[in-house]
Amino acid sequence: MTDIAIVTGGTGAIGAAIAAELQSRGWHVVAADLDAKPVAAGQSFFACDVTDPASLKALFAHAEALGTVRCVIAAHGILMETPAGAADPAAVAKVLDINLNGVAYLCDLAGSHLGRDTSVLLVSSVTAFMGRAKNAYAYQASKAGVESLTRTFAVAYGPQGIRVNCIAPGFMAVPMKGAGAKLRQRQGGSDTVGKAAPLGQVIAPQEIAKAAAFLCSKDAAAITGAVLPVDGGFGAL
Repeated sequence: MTDIAIVTGGTGAIGAAIAAELQSRGWHVVAADLDAKPVAAGQSFFACDVTDPASLKALFAHAEALGTVRCVIAAHGILMETPAGAADPAAVAKVLDINLNGVAYLCDLAGSHLGRDTSVLLVSSVTAFMGRAKNAYAYQASKAGVESLTRTFAVAYGPQGIRVNCIAPGFMAVPMKGAGAKLRQRQGGSDTVGKAAPLGQVIAPQEIAKAAAFLCSKDAAAITGAVLPVDGGFGAL
């Protein structure tokens, strides 16, 4: 049967790049997102609300009708400004619900839908453990939580032959929409942010995608519970 990869946030910058990379390697990708957008030939789109477990169950049912689900990638996420000491509680709740709860629900379901020699891949952020980053504490906390989920589910699902890993992107060449773009402007723009990293660059979505494809491949068969930074060395500062 056809090998299926589920990518939530599959029409975003990182998710779409991962979907394209996996497709180029022979996977059929189910790109799941909240709002319908065109996807490349060889992919299928599924409208999904990651904060609703019933919607995620429907996503798995859709994917399983197409083939064997062998990889689940949580590439969804939002960024809203939540400055320490002055955050809107509604914004904090929304960020945590999508970025953390939605990933936890997905991980919970994956265990009953994946067989041996399969994988789950989560997406964190270099800012997860960066106290000096400003105005986005809910986002940072959610990503730290995602890294904790990585370790927890790697241990829980290891005996089933399911690997669970995480990528921690650095500052992306394309900032997240809305609040992400505004924060990047206040940081001095992409050139300024990139020059602060040891390699002196921001990260292209395709660089995340290639790392994702590796962690989902048989070449990473002995890797689980790992958080792989793809950040130009920013996390080493």
